[in-house]
Amino acid sequence: MRIVSQEIQDDMALASKILSEEDVSIIVIKNGEILESKKGKGIKPIIELIDEMGERLNGMVLGDRILGRASAFLCRYARVSGVYSPQATKTAIAILILGAIPCRVDELVPFIRNRDGDGLCPFEDILKDVDDPDTAYKILKEKIG
Repeated sequence: MRIVSQEIQDDMALASKILSEEDVSIIVIKNGEILESKKGKGIKPIIELIDEMGERLNGMVLGDRILGRASAFLCRYARVSGVYSPQATKTAIAILILGAIPCRVDELVPFIRNRDGDGLCPFEDILKDVDDPDTAYKILKEKIG
């Protein structure tokens, strides 16, 4: 069992506070400092972060408003040190656990809904048979454009 450092726990708590108080979709924190935040729908904000920050995301804590399979794979791809999300699926948590990334989640949801709220998120669907973060990133990047 891996012990989660106090710094990562503190950064996840700060991510929780910011996501509950501010109108942002995603936030990047390191040692109590907010390094980046973005607002947007779906996985576009996290793809943008990966494109802008690249390897600098390695070792950061990421806060994401909704964590599903796609976001979890992107967190592994970026090699973040911790993840906080108000809502996440069991599958997303499992993906993070397999990548040895600690996470804090407030509510489990059965699946991530599409924008119309009447079905599965299309990004979750296209990754249903994917088990590799690099492959997931390539597929999602291609879909986002």
